[in-house]
Amino acid sequence: MDSSTNRTMLRGLSLLRAFRPGFPVLTNRDLAESTGLARSTVSRLTGALLTSGLLRQLPGTEGYAPTAACISLGFAALQSLSGLRERVLPVMEEAADAQQVSVSLAIPDGDEMIYIDTYRKARGETLQKIAPGARIPMELTALGHGALSVMPADERHACVTRLASKHAKRAEQIVEQIGLNVTHCAAHGWCRASWFPGLVSVARPMVLPGGLILVFNCAGSVEQMNEAKIRDVLLPLLFQLTELAAQADGPPPR
Repeated sequence: MDSSTNRTMLRGLSLLRAFRPGFPVLTNRDLAESTGLARSTVSRLTGALLTSGLLRQLPGTEGYAPTAACISLGFAALQSLSGLRERVLPVMEEAADAQQVSVSLAIPDGDEMIYIDTYRKARGETLQKIAPGARIPMELTALGHGALSVMPADERHACVTRLASKHAKRAEQIVEQIGLNVTHCAAHGWCRASWFPGLVSVARPMVLPGGLILVFNCAGSVEQMNEAKIRDVLLPLLFQLTELAAQADGPPPR
């Protein structure tokens, strides 16, 4: 495959990534703003995705939506983790009910984290809106910092550089916080972050054979996530979940 074909494919995939829960229909203008590509380039790519059957245009509108072919791809991705999910989901659900916090599993994709499974018992409007398939920023969250901590050093450096470029005024602060959490994860196997005021999240990452990164987390309000509960209940839960996941998919996590 020549470089121009490869570049076109990557650009087309970037358009598909722009569709997500909450944004199921996007116009060429939306896609251009999301990806940073020129409108003319986006127009050519959406035409190719229409022809391929991966996008459809809503009648009488300028909006595009993913087709059933994308649903099939998503379910195939979930099915590839079926053994692991069968082990961890009952434990996640039971813990969320018992502790009244949110317990989730996510994976990195580009510069974001995608929720794979989440049981949301924590109070708070922000937490209640998050559902499987939702994307959250890697640079601001415990899930994201956990994922960064187990990336190869060169990949992590490149990713942090991209992430910092999104926040010109806060770049130094964000890079510092990521560095602190990467160091904490290396030493203790978990990290903490507060994405929104009053919200606390703790996360533990792991790497499956083949390099797929998974991150488990617990999140809730400051009242729900007090220090004693984090230390005595939630951190042991996160370590239990990664152990269960490792048993389902090979050797213990790194």
